Amino acid sequence: MSAESLQTYDHDSIVPKRAPLKSHYHQKKDDLTTLPQTTLVPAEQLDESMPNIFTVEGPSWQKDAEIIPLFVKAAKADVGGVGGHVVVDSEVKAVFADYILRHNRLQGRPDRPIFRSVFFTHTGDDVCAVGIADERAMEHPEVVDELLWDAFQEGAKVAKKLGNYAPGQDLKADAFSGNIKGMGPGSVVLPLPFRPNSENTSQTVLVATADKTEPGTYNYITRGAYLDPNFNTGLLIANSDMKNGYVFKIIDVDTKQQAIESGINPSNEEALNTEMDKLSKTERTIWLKGPEDLYDLAALTMNSSRYVIAEVWTKDKNGQPKEIGLVVSAERLHNIKDASGRFVYGGKDDPVMLALAQGNWPAPGEITSPIARIPIVAGDCRGSHFLPIYPMPANEQTSYWSGPIMSVITAGVNLESGRIGSISDQFATGTPWDGYRLEASRKMKEFRDSQGYTHPGTLGTGEMEYQDGWVARMKRLNGEFSLKDL
Repeated sequence: MSAESLQTYDHDSIVPKRAPLKSHYHQKKDDLTTLPQTTLVPAEQLDESMPNIFTVEGPSWQKDAEIIPLFVKAAKADVGGVGGHVVVDSEVKAVFADYILRHNRLQGRPDRPIFRSVFFTHTGDDVCAVGIADERAMEHPEVVDELLWDAFQEGAKVAKKLGNYAPGQDLKADAFSGNIKGMGPGSVVLPLPFRPNSENTSQTVLVATADKTEPGTYNYITRGAYLDPNFNTGLLIANSDMKNGYVFKIIDVDTKQQAIESGINPSNEEALNTEMDKLSKTERTIWLKGPEDLYDLAALTMNSSRYVIAEVWTKDKNGQPKEIGLVVSAERLHNIKDASGRFVYGGKDDPVMLALAQGNWPAPGEITSPIARIPIVAGDCRGSHFLPIYPMPANEQTSYWSGPIMSVITAGVNLESGRIGSISDQFATGTPWDGYRLEASRKMKEFRDSQGYTHPGTLGTGEMEYQDGWVARMKRLNGEFSLKDL
C-alpha cells in the first residue's frame, strides 16, 4: 500500500468548538440507554471511575470493506496536578480529550480518522490517551504524535489557568519536532495481531500506567509473567507459542552513566552534556532469551534504574523474535534537555506499558500477579525515595506520599473494526487488590518511618529529583572540610 503524502492532522475542528460530538462519535456510556437495567444500582454508580470509550460513528472509513492491520497507541504526561501531584483536574482531562476528538482526522481526508476508537484516563496527575489507529494513519506516526502533543499543550494551558501545580511539567520541548519520543511524554505503540480470515476477531489489550516511578518498575511484570512459572503456569502447560519462552529487548536508559563510562569526567558538565546529546540520538540495546538467558537477564535488571525490558516477543522455530506482544516507554526524563540545553533530572519518568493478553501471551491476571508482591521501587514524593508500588484503581486520587502507583486497564478490541468494545479495571475496589493496597500502605509507613531520609529509604544522590538544594549544600560543606595529618 503506497503511503499518502500527509504530514499533519486537520487543524480545523471536525465540529464547531463547544458543539456536541454525539454526531461524530458513539460513546460507550450510551450503550445501555434503551436496554433494560439488570441491577438495582444505576450503571453510573457502578462504573463511575471507568473511562468512557469514543468510537468514530458511521461506515465511511470502512467503505472499502478492507480489513487492514491495526495498532494501539498510548501516550501519557503530567501537564499539571491538583494539590501537588495527586490527581488531574476534570477540566484539564476533558480539554485534553476534547482536542483529540475534535481534530481526529488526517489533513484533507475527512474519511480518515486517526483514532478509530479511543479512551482517556489518568493515573495520579498524569493524563493518558489510549487509541486504536489503522495502518493508513500509522504510515505517518508524526501526525499521530503531533495531535497528542498539541492536546497535551491544550491541557497544560487549562492547568495554568486553574493554578494547578507545575503546568506542562513533562512537556520538555518548546515545539513539536516530528516525534513525541524524547519530548517528555511517555509514548508507546503496539501492533495488533492481523487475522483477516479468522473468526477470532477479538483481542485483549492490557494498558498499565504508572506515576511517580521509573520504567524499570515494569521489570517486575516482565520478569515475572514472561519468565517465571510461579506467576504464569502457562509457561509450563500451554500449547501455544508461550511454551517456547520469549525474547526480551533490554535498553540501557542511562545516557549519563554511558557518557561517564566512555571516559567523560563527570565534573566536566559541558563535555558531559555534549556526549549525552550524542548518546540521546542512539539506543543501546541487548536481546536476551528466556528461559535460556535467565541469569544474564536477571543480572542486568538488578539495576532497574538503568536497564529496562522494553519489548517482549514470541520466538520463531529458530529462537528469533517472531511476534511482539509487550512494549514499555523505556525513556528517562534525565536524558532530555531542558530549556537551557542542559541534561537536568527533572522528574520521575511516569511510564506506560501496552501488552497483548491471552493466546500466545499471559492472561491479564498473570501479567499483574507480580505486583501482588508489592515490590519496592524508585519514586514517590519528590521522586527521591524507595517505596512499595501501590496498585491504584483506575481514575482514582492518590494521597499520603503520592506514589509510586500503578493502574491497569484491559480493553477488548475488535480486530476488524478497530472498536474498543469494553474495558475493565484490573485493580478495582471490591477485589482482593484491596488487601494488597493495605499491605502496600503498611509497608510504605514502615519503610518511611524506619528509614526516613537515610538510605535505603532515599535514592542515590544521582537519582534524586529536585536536588539543586542538596548539591549547593554539599558544595558548601565540602568547602568547609579541612585536612589533618595523621
